[in-house]
Amino acid sequence: MNAVVISIGTELCRGTVADTNRGWLSRRLDAVGLAIIAGLTVPDSAAAIGAAITHALSLEADMVVATGGLGPTGDDLTAPAVAAALGLELEVNPEAAAMVSRAVAERSAAGVIENQAQEARNLEPHQRKQAELPVGSMPIKPAGTAPGFVVSAGGVPLVVLPGVPGEMEAMWEDAVAVPAVRQVLERAGPRLRRTLCFYGTGEPRISEAVQQLISQAGVEAEVGICARRREVRVDLDFNLEDKDRASQITGELKNLFADFYYSSGAGIEQVVAEELAGHGRTLAVGESCTGGLLGGAITSVPGSSQFFLGGVIAYHNRVKMALLRVRREVLDNVGAVSEPVAQQLALGVRSQTGADYGIGITGVAGPTGGTEDKPVGLVFICVSSQQGDVVER
Repeated sequence: MNAVVISIGTELCRGTVADTNRGWLSRRLDAVGLAIIAGLTVPDSAAAIGAAITHALSLEADMVVATGGLGPTGDDLTAPAVAAALGLELEVNPEAAAMVSRAVAERSAAGVIENQAQEARNLEPHQRKQAELPVGSMPIKPAGTAPGFVVSAGGVPLVVLPGVPGEMEAMWEDAVAVPAVRQVLERAGPRLRRTLCFYGTGEPRISEAVQQLISQAGVEAEVGICARRREVRVDLDFNLEDKDRASQITGELKNLFADFYYSSGAGIEQVVAEELAGHGRTLAVGESCTGGLLGGAITSVPGSSQFFLGGVIAYHNRVKMALLRVRREVLDNVGAVSEPVAQQLALGVRSQTGADYGIGITGVAGPTGGTEDKPVGLVFICVSSQQGDVVER
């Protein structure tokens, strides 16, 4: 069973707005066993939207999900484009019109008219536009003012939702409750997924080992390997009946790369959080070149207040000296980007906050400011604790 996800919006194609919807939807479809065979991003163009839908159906997808282009403005073209692509007429859907009317009334604090026909007549043209759906569509209650809808494309459910991420996410549960969508999800058997994350070793080595182990075990598995910086994430999908061999393969991989394996799917910030919270230890950070990014990564983990005491963004040397006790003579003699300054940032933030661990970071962030001795990208990181300090260049 498979699916295609389509994101609609000129701003997405231009890159002025990040497309988060496609990833959000793909993760949810993947979690219930639907393989994502294509992800498409198209502009607010009726021709492009229609071509994307036609292409998705040509891939023999079991379900197509599209987001964007359902609003009241002239560039919201998804509903008519879907109708044209499927050879359907466009009509004012009475149920959708009632949904729009109620949403508008709630937003304007006006009374709600119960008669659907009357509600449709009372809508402004731009509001009425949001209720115009392909014939045979089942509307989905809006989280804003634009209903979504599900329509059959030759027996394949096409789910269309607004592009505003908060609205799309809020409407998803209602979308998957539509009978035609629910039937596809029920037929999609979940696979057995095993995830391993490694740091500090190369993708080719891991890929070769994975293929060899799968071949030796005589098992079918879908392999996904993603390398990012020095991190390698391996996703292995097995058939449910191959549980024992899946455990064997993942166990052997962990043993082969024991020095590099760090988690079964959790991000490094989650792993650090679990270690700190599990051991009852606390952390604080003194950041220069990262400008608060490390503190942001740590506090992105729910419950980080259990172990993270705080941080200081010490960009200027005056702040380094005043708040984190970095010594002026050290700054004058070796400069802010140096091992001693990283160490003093870590010691200073640990002392000021009473944390068990202090991390100090200083470097040349660029794009300017680098020298032959200290090029752009040079960073010193120190971890300080009662057991001692470790500095890495």
